[in-house]
Amino acid sequence: MTASTSNRKFAIVCDSSCDLPLSTLERAGVALVPLIVRMGHEQYRDCLDIDTPTFYREYTKHRGQINTYSPSEVDFLTVYQALAEQGCERIVSLHVSSQMRDVCEVARSAVSKVQGARVTVIDTHAASAEYALVFSRLVLDRNAGMDSYEAVERAQALSAASRMLMVPTADANPSNGIGHKRGGILGHMSKLQRRALGVRGLVKITPDGQAEEITTSSDTARLAGVLARTLSRYSAKVGPITYAEVYSGDPKVLQKLEKPLDTNEFESACAARLRANPSTCAQIGVGAVGIAYAPASLITAEEASSILQARPA
Repeated sequence: MTASTSNRKFAIVCDSSCDLPLSTLERAGVALVPLIVRMGHEQYRDCLDIDTPTFYREYTKHRGQINTYSPSEVDFLTVYQALAEQGCERIVSLHVSSQMRDVCEVARSAVSKVQGARVTVIDTHAASAEYALVFSRLVLDRNAGMDSYEAVERAQALSAASRMLMVPTADANPSNGIGHKRGGILGHMSKLQRRALGVRGLVKITPDGQAEEITTSSDTARLAGVLARTLSRYSAKVGPITYAEVYSGDPKVLQKLEKPLDTNEFESACAARLRANPSTCAQIGVGAVGIAYAPASLITAEEASSILQARPA
């Protein structure tokens, strides 16, 4: 589904917690307000000054010296005002769960200072690939010429119905950042427990956007089994599922999660495989994996893929 920019009735802004590369955001016509990644004494704008391969190379050298920060009010105001000066009278600013970071709070503080445009800040109650699915719904509807009110309503409906499960690494750092709330994307997981004997947790993002650990195991196959049963129960309620995968490090790790999904217990289709941005990698560790999923009735895999895996024209 495509449309010329003249059909677009509103502009979209997002932050880098959606785990989409800058190239995807540019092709979607979405403005980015990046999180900040600090490694040692150096500070980078997520996706702009540092990409994921570079983060991997620097990760081991700066282990224990990595932090992430939310964007500032000035960062948001600069982007909003630039869009307003380009003639955008309505802006929808879509962001990571307010239960994990204070990004929405900072964005809203900038809104009152914007001149020439009306800005609506949306809390996705999500992060990573789940955030990306909501993002794709909003972009699709904007491209179809939908007005901002209806498009926001549809994005919020998808946000309320979507879910995410993630398996961080054993040495993941839930407190790795400034502007985090309730431990960020990992909640209050026990760091000592995760490290002991390589124990890993299966973390779910709840409907209100909090992170909650639901089980732990040193056996990834067991965690994958719990994940598959969770999706099966979800599908029994909503019907066919659209899902998106996310990974940091080696994508082959995803194979352990994918195997239990090859079942006739429920119908599902993969929309995209995303590589986590540096700000997410800093929290979940290099080698983490996750799956976000939503009712196919609200967004099909084909629809989401057209945005999340778009190729240059």
